[in-house]
Order: sequence, then structure tokens, then C-alpha cells
Amino acid sequence: MKIKNIPVDLIDVADENVRKNFSFGKDSSDQLMKEHLAKFELLQPVVVRFDNFTKRYKLLIGRRRFLALHNKGEKEIPAVITKLKGAEAEAASLFENLIRKDLSPLEKARMVKKLVESTKSGITGVSRLYGLPKSTISEWLSILTLPNQIQEKIENCEITLYEGIKIARQPTEVQINLADIEPAALKEELIRLGIKRGAPKGLLTVRLVFNPSKEKDRILWNSLEEKAKEKGYEVNDFVKEIILNYLKKGK
Repeated sequence: MKIKNIPVDLIDVADENVRKNFSFGKDSSDQLMKEHLAKFELLQPVVVRFDNFTKRYKLLIGRRRFLALHNKGEKEIPAVITKLKGAEAEAASLFENLIRKDLSPLEKARMVKKLVESTKSGITGVSRLYGLPKSTISEWLSILTLPNQIQEKIENCEITLYEGIKIARQPTEVQINLADIEPAALKEELIRLGIKRGAPKGLLTVRLVFNPSKEKDRILWNSLEEKAKEKGYEVNDFVKEIILNYLKKGK
């Protein structure tokens, strides 16, 4: 991989860059990038393609790094020059953005969808090229099939990504009901459906905590889990049966 310093004023953001039309400088991650580059050198080069027609470079990967250095007044930027273009270039840009931590679940889901659409063999191709499990890709895509109201709840953090994926496995009528339900009743309904962990209102609960770092707790848990499986029970149901049998013997 050859890295070359390229004049900043010879670089344009490529059409294939998936964040080309996003604003820069307003969100906290942009500010952090600018503050970091104001103090330190750029460690990761951007990726560009040379355009023979315009005699300029097209930025494929590293838009925020490029804009931050541009704002800083730098004249040159370290860059890797590639021949990627079209769908391949867009796929590379998508994956670069997909691994960012500051994207919302829906932003990532939309990027996964575009990545699948721009990669040969779809889900299988993305899985093979980028090492993402096919099941994970399918789960990301599934939240885009949810009613818009539920997608908004995910965006607003009223529903987690994990819960959204589980909702996508529910029948359509259940999804529609959850989309229309009032926020105050949403949690209880998710618990009732087994989508959210917890106990519905009115139930009496007992909480047992096992610390796997303690040998006694670990042995006890493993024993409970093994016995529960033998009887076809979940551990909590098996423990409940043990308690009931103990109380019956005490009578």
C-alpha cells in the first residue's frame, strides 16, 4: 500500500462516498475529530481515486478526516490512491462508515442495506467479503421492515436494537399493535410478549444472583442448569419447582 501526500485543494468528495451530503462540524464526533487533529498528526490516511477527466482526486474514504484537516488549513493530506469506483467504491465507503460507533441503529441498518445492494451475491457476498455473519446482516435488515412508528421508537431509544430485531420476528398484527401502543404501556406489552426482560406488573418476583467468579456459585449454577435441561425446564422454572417441592415437604 503506497501512501502519497496530496494537495487538499485537488480533492473532491466522490459521489460514491455515502456521507457526501452530510453536514460537517455540528455533531460531537465531528468536533472531537477537529480537536484531535488540531493537536495531533493524522495517523490513518484517506482513500482517493484519481479522475483522469477532471485531473482531480475523488475522496472515497475519510471524509471527516479530510474536512477536519481542510478546516485546519492544512495544504496536504496523506492518502492511499485506489482504482475502486462505482459499486465497489461505494461498498468500501459503506463498510468504513458501518464500523463507526456514533451511528444510530437505523443509520447502520440503512448502510447494511446499501452494502448488500451494492455487493455481488447480496447477503452472502457481504458476509464473505467483510466477515459479517449472514444472520447478523439479516437481523440488521429486518428492522427496516418494521412499521415507521416502531423505527421511530428505535431512533428515539424507546426500543433497543435488540428488541427491534425480536419485534421483526413477530406477526404483522403484533407489530402494528406495538406501533400504535401508548409509550406508558409499551414496556409492559414488550415484557408480556417476551421481547423485553422483566416481569409484568402484579407479579411477585424473587431474584437470585450467581457470581461465576466464585467457585461455589459456579458449581451450583452449572448443576441447576444441567438438572433443568434434563427435565426440559428453563432454570428459573426449575428453581421454582424446587422451592414448591421443599415447601410441600415442610407441611
